[in-house]
Amino acid sequence: MKRSRVLSAVQRSLPGPDTLGCGQSLVAGLSGGADSVALLDLLAALAPERGFSLVAAHLDHGLRPSSRDDAAFCARLCEQLGVPLRTGTADVRGRARRDHGGIEEAARLERYAFLRAVRRAEGATFIAVAHTRDDQAETLLLRLLRGAGSTGLAAMRDRSEDVLRPLLAVSRQQVVEHLRTRGLEWREDPSNQDPALLRNRVRHELIPYLESRFNPAVRETLARTARLLGDEDALVAGLGSDLCSRAGRRVGGAVLLDRAALNAAPRAVARTALRCALDETGGRRGVSSMHVERILDLSAAPAPSGRRLPLPGGREASFRFDEVSIGPRRTRAVPFDLPLPVPGRVALPGGGWLEARTVESHVLSRPEEAGGRDVVVSAPVDRPLAVRTRRPGDRVRNGGRRSSLKRFLMDGRVPAELRDGLPLVAAGDEVVWVAGQAVGSSDEAEAPRLVALRWIDVDENERESSRGAGRKTPCARELWRPEL
Repeated sequence: MKRSRVLSAVQRSLPGPDTLGCGQSLVAGLSGGADSVALLDLLAALAPERGFSLVAAHLDHGLRPSSRDDAAFCARLCEQLGVPLRTGTADVRGRARRDHGGIEEAARLERYAFLRAVRRAEGATFIAVAHTRDDQAETLLLRLLRGAGSTGLAAMRDRSEDVLRPLLAVSRQQVVEHLRTRGLEWREDPSNQDPALLRNRVRHELIPYLESRFNPAVRETLARTARLLGDEDALVAGLGSDLCSRAGRRVGGAVLLDRAALNAAPRAVARTALRCALDETGGRRGVSSMHVERILDLSAAPAPSGRRLPLPGGREASFRFDEVSIGPRRTRAVPFDLPLPVPGRVALPGGGWLEARTVESHVLSRPEEAGGRDVVVSAPVDRPLAVRTRRPGDRVRNGGRRSSLKRFLMDGRVPAELRDGLPLVAAGDEVVWVAGQAVGSSDEAEAPRLVALRWIDVDENERESSRGAGRKTPCARELWRPEL
């Protein structure tokens, strides 16, 4: 293929050989439209010289009678270019009904789910999609009309986790010129002309109006604005993530943020810290800027303790002591009381496990021999152990003296709504371990035995899986796990 401006733009946009080079694979989304056909053609030309293998992926959304013809067209194109094709089908209307959302959003979710499934099956590093500079301009305007902030107005990025957009600096006109030069055909989606869709009205009415009356280069200008906003948003996002890490702690499925740190930060940084907490507790789907602003306003109020703000996804923002908690909506904890054999392993009702084993006394002087993730507790030798939730009369060794468990949890700043469901280990009414809290030793006169405990909760299992898949680890520090 003759070297062209479009080919050079795509080549510059691809990651370096260390992340996309010899022996690696790339999945290219192929709809059959002009943009995706051009992208596949350009990537097919670059793959041999870069050394990566290319796989095309086409999803039949099942929204039009002619969708099968699109799949047949994609098969012929891939055969012509020598690129293997993976196909799939989706029930987009069914998903829209289940999610109570729009067809466009359901189609997008199904499409990315399919592309990621192909990426995993192929062992590919990235997915390439064919958004152009024109798409970027349209996206910025759409989000501006909906009242988005800087994050939304930054629109699409050249690279978002495993998704690449190699044509984001290329105009739709340049795409069509490339296809004509190469003698390649493409399919037209009739829905792209439907004025009922807001994006089509922006594409066919608003942008031409702005070009004719205000700025002939408005598409390029809007795309450049999105790129600048993206750079600035990335900086603020980094500061917000750092704030979430420094001022946040995990309590079960919730993230607790220190109000003083949140209030002291610039508003833009505090917003991104809250978004980080939302991402770690179920994502931001359905969460609007009004939710975020209301949380920040309540955080800055003189006495918000006890206030609650419902959030989408069965969550809430609640204020306790000097912290705001982002997590599951409060439900009444179900008490449990299970015998804990030593050695042995007990499945906890809320998910996860607690393991116990006897250790020798010398581990107190050489604690590394207890195991890197275990916590050693001392327990009475003459009473069986149980893993359970708290109950009236529980006592705990605290700072060299015995105190009530209730006072111990209050001193440890454990939110009231979490105390009833917190796992603990006890011998009768003597509590020897509380999840995430340092408990003092039993009286030596009671001839204690040493027991190593290991708590593996649901969140920890999910984090280990996430690390194995290469996803980001949580922003909040894991302070509410056993201190190991």
